[in-house]
Amino acid sequence: MQASQEDREIRRLTSQAARFKDPVRARVAAMKAWRTIRAKRRLAQAKNTISLLEFKDQTFRLPPGVAGSTFKISVPLIKNSKLTYVSKGGVGKQLSDGWALNFAIGCTFGCRFCYVDEIHKKWGERRAGNIVYRDWGFYFSVPENLAEAIEDTDWKRWKGEEVMLSSTHDPYLPQLYAWTRKILEAALPQGVKFCVQTRSPLVEGDFDLIKEYRQQVRLQVSIATYSNELSRAIEPRVVPPRRRMEIIRKARESGVSTGIIIAPVFPSCELRKDVRADLDAIVSDLVDVRPRYIFGESVHVRGINQAYSEHAIGETLNLEGFDSYAGSLFSSSLLKYRLKGTWWPENHHQ
Repeated sequence: MQASQEDREIRRLTSQAARFKDPVRARVAAMKAWRTIRAKRRLAQAKNTISLLEFKDQTFRLPPGVAGSTFKISVPLIKNSKLTYVSKGGVGKQLSDGWALNFAIGCTFGCRFCYVDEIHKKWGERRAGNIVYRDWGFYFSVPENLAEAIEDTDWKRWKGEEVMLSSTHDPYLPQLYAWTRKILEAALPQGVKFCVQTRSPLVEGDFDLIKEYRQQVRLQVSIATYSNELSRAIEPRVVPPRRRMEIIRKARESGVSTGIIIAPVFPSCELRKDVRADLDAIVSDLVDVRPRYIFGESVHVRGINQAYSEHAIGETLNLEGFDSYAGSLFSSSLLKYRLKGTWWPENHHQ
């Protein structure tokens, strides 16, 4: 689909916001890009509508105002990923053996801090169309040929390799979870390992399958805060954070390897003033849950996610020096409860 002049301008502004190293200039550029998107797409006019997306003889109801489309996905479904160990050529995030499986463009959870929007605004139009220039969380595209792609992927090629499911969207979205099971049913018997990363309790419906192949799966959830007020603002369509902690607890009781990413940690704001107490509350629960993997990360600026986040919480984020401060709080909390984990500093990239 040919980009319009307005779409090209949005892409230019988004890329500009991502290039600035100075946090003040980056924030100004991000706000300009975001305001341009809001003005051009006028999403507010659509928020009382319900979008329907037809996908493989099924009709999905999308959240209010979300635009849907379909695209053709390429085979194999597993692609290279930098979210792996430095020794494997990655950025140091131990989330796979250098592989990821993504099968949607956009994410209906629409977390305001998400890093992925920048990627789709740069590269997603060719496949999903100009819906990618809408606000993050208000576009969603699925493959029209996913069933065929699952069948045509040579899963044995990745026997013994850990693949991240998924790095650019939640695999257990209401619109996707049935397909996630089909992927697992095809790949696990062939020896593929998975790091399943989710914020959704819908994964519990697959515990029977995951338990059967427990040696090949680690199940991880992300929790940014224990504050319900902050969580509702920055993760508007996700279950409360303590409900996500229960996912880990239930998985561990089933003998499944588990992990947690405490991220992204936000600086103090009116919705949640005490960062230290918030982190401590999350970490203290890990004493009983005992996940095998514990990672942490502060909110990092990617594209216009800072503008999305600031609009969501209703105030400016002061991120100067916060990454190292949050990392020290994370380490202190783990030490207090005699746990071990890894902090991902700002110089890691998605």
